Amino acid sequence: MFLSSCDEQDSDAPQVESEPVAVTHSAPEGMVVPEGMSYIPATTYTRGNEQDLGTRSKYPEEMPEHQVSVKAFLIDKTEVTNDQFAAFVKATGYVTRAEKGLSKEVFPNAPEDQLVPGASVFTAPETQPELWNEGSVHQWWAFVPGASWRHPLGPDSSIEGKGGYPVVCITNQDAQAYAEWAGKRLPTEAEWEAAARGGADRKLFTWGNDPMPDKQWMGNTFQGTFPTEDTTLDGFSDTSPVKSFPPNAYGLYDMAGNVWEHVSDFYRPDYYKFMIEEVNANPIGPEKPIDHLIHGTLDQGGELPKGYEPFHELGYLYSTKGGSFLCHHTYCLRYRPAARSYSEPLSPTNHTGFRCVKDIE
Repeated sequence: MFLSSCDEQDSDAPQVESEPVAVTHSAPEGMVVPEGMSYIPATTYTRGNEQDLGTRSKYPEEMPEHQVSVKAFLIDKTEVTNDQFAAFVKATGYVTRAEKGLSKEVFPNAPEDQLVPGASVFTAPETQPELWNEGSVHQWWAFVPGASWRHPLGPDSSIEGKGGYPVVCITNQDAQAYAEWAGKRLPTEAEWEAAARGGADRKLFTWGNDPMPDKQWMGNTFQGTFPTEDTTLDGFSDTSPVKSFPPNAYGLYDMAGNVWEHVSDFYRPDYYKFMIEEVNANPIGPEKPIDHLIHGTLDQGGELPKGYEPFHELGYLYSTKGGSFLCHHTYCLRYRPAARSYSEPLSPTNHTGFRCVKDIE
């Protein structure tokens, strides 16, 4: 078990420098890189992961490995913060999905208490559940009325004094709205993984293969016994301020842990099996599913489009990358660049945020 000693380290809050390590590639001469962004050069790399180092270091949706190339682009150095999102809301009056609630017309069979504004929030159960039993996840996730980006743990919580923390309780559509306002867009899965790898191909983590180089915690994850006890050896039991841990070789922070990050691709767990025969240039994920799906039915009884992965009445899923403060190496070793998960379009959570990218003109 290559991470068997991780939870035994005696550590307070991370004692690491937050200054960027040497960037492996600089922007072309004459290019002005916007403040708060990094230049990512065009690259070809091995996407996914088939390495098994004696623990849950690979998952089916990450396989098979395949070659991907991406053109050069710019990416935010940090996850979008509460302060940044607040500026967007102030300028536009935007209201997030968590603040709106759901429509009885669209979900006529849903309980009334599930239609009110709110978000899904993690709460540690009092007793240790059997992690791999079907439905066990519901013991630590619950819909909390009044939870939103302003109140990420519920109506009695606040982001006051947390302007530099990543914004959460944000859906993919909310993230897209912010990105458009900022003159940016969400990264593709391929772009995000290229940026997270920092120019190092086939490494397990964003910093290399050692889970704790020099016995330093390299990201905000879960230590202790998941999900009942987080011993906070990394210094945090929830989200952490951006730049709390060392950046990768491209000067990017929190590409491992802290919060899951929305990307632009629709999610299909077996999507990679379609991509193994050639180098895939700038892939954008499965084809877009039909837009107006209600209760999992297709317009006029048509067949599922290629790449469409239904998820109950919510219609379709978006991919997320990077892991979060809830990732524990024995249960969810997904704070790795190859790891993938998903978000539901109508179900924001308190461990998911985003960062943006910008095309080079």
